[in-house]
Amino acid sequence: MSEKVLAVHKDLLKDYFKDISYGLIVNAKDLIFNKVLENHCFLDRDVAEYSYDYRQIIPYIIVKKDDSFLMLKRLNKQTEKRLHGKYSLGVGGHINPDQSGKYENIIMSGLFKELNEEISIIEPFKLTFSGIINNQTSEVGKVHIGFLYILETSSLDYEVLEKEKMTGEWIHKKNLRDYYKFLEGWSQIVYDDFISKKWEI
Repeated sequence: MSEKVLAVHKDLLKDYFKDISYGLIVNAKDLIFNKVLENHCFLDRDVAEYSYDYRQIIPYIIVKKDDSFLMLKRLNKQTEKRLHGKYSLGVGGHINPDQSGKYENIIMSGLFKELNEEISIIEPFKLTFSGIINNQTSEVGKVHIGFLYILETSSLDYEVLEKEKMTGEWIHKKNLRDYYKFLEGWSQIVYDDFISKKWEI
């Protein structure tokens, strides 16, 4: 049975994306969020990955503690071969159907599913919806958009749960630039358009 993933038709978002083909959308983030909640569908992932008519929604969570960020390195056992060997500031993945009613909406359901599968973070933490990552300049980007969340944790303690797929370490904000050329695309966008500006790196 094929995996079902949440997506929206590209025409629903074109007005928000027409001026930003590569970068972080902040001002219209809540409008886009509501559009997705009201108009999403679920497609077979095998179809969605190659259909330019739809954009798959990926929650993308950046974990920080004070002035340090959790940096992940994607290993060769990652499902997505295009990320092998890349560094990432984000935890995330596709959103699947969920009838449990455990979370306030389907996007938060997908967010916590991915977070709980990949890393363990000590509570309490603060989670803030911070923007929409859009990259229409790559083949991967043409069929995905990222919903950026910043998770501010109260402790440096964490555990990578998918140890065969990734490793992690805390990196001070001043040292993030050293990893820039090794970052996967969305992490570069987040660094350029959000982290470096908000925290004045």
